Amino acid sequence: MRWLKVLPALILLLCGCGGSSRHTIVTGGQGSLEGLRFIPADHSRNVDTDTDPEIFWISGYEPPSRFTVSLKRIDEYGDLYPVTTDLTQSGTNRWKLKVLGTLNEGTLYAIIVRDDARGEQKEAWFLTEKHGRSRQTPPATREGEHTIIVEPSRPAITD
Repeated sequence: MRWLKVLPALILLLCGCGGSSRHTIVTGGQGSLEGLRFIPADHSRNVDTDTDPEIFWISGYEPPSRFTVSLKRIDEYGDLYPVTTDLTQSGTNRWKLKVLGTLNEGTLYAIIVRDDARGEQKEAWFLTEKHGRSRQTPPATREGEHTIIVEPSRPAITD
């Protein structure tokens, strides 16, 4: 009968718990967030919805001894909502956030990395593609100008 008490913990250990909204990595290194890079890069647009974000440190830099990484969905009000991911190491000083499911289309996301010892934080924001819309790049603008792309709306139906 004692084995019945251990069974739920054993199942979680063998099958996993289905991801997490935040991952803490302990490297034992002496580095910082300097040299940290993101895939997709900060301000990327038209990112595929099946993308699994990655973080890595470029050559010559190393990660802090302990840091936390998370992926957040950002709504139209700027509120952040956690995205469930699995974390895997994909190389030396490189980690991949495997999204459980897919990202929402036409949605803003942030990859957030926090140096737990120093309290510093770096983020990369990206926008997923919106299906059914042209992927054309707007014409270049002069410095100080902004381009706003307005999608044509459906005509109003009147009686």
